[in-house]
Amino acid sequence: MFVYTVQAMPGQKAKFEGDPSIKYRVKRVDTSKAATTKGRSEIIRDNLEYEDAMELIKGFNDMEGKSQVMRDQKAEEETAR
Repeated sequence: MFVYTVQAMPGQKAKFEGDPSIKYRVKRVDTSKAATTKGRSEIIRDNLEYEDAMELIKGFNDMEGKSQVMRDQKAEEETAR
């Protein structure tokens, strides 16, 4: 499973959550890998406005939820056999 986060671009500091005067980056962390594993997190997009970053994360979370439902259904079907 992936966890998505919004971070200020390097060298920029937000004065408050959603500060429109800076750009943001979207990162994701693969929670299925051990914390000591290299390549656990990756940058998805750079130089986004806050609203665009939040919409992107919402879209990713929606797709992650749909795929989780499909994995659960497949697991139930295999168990029923």
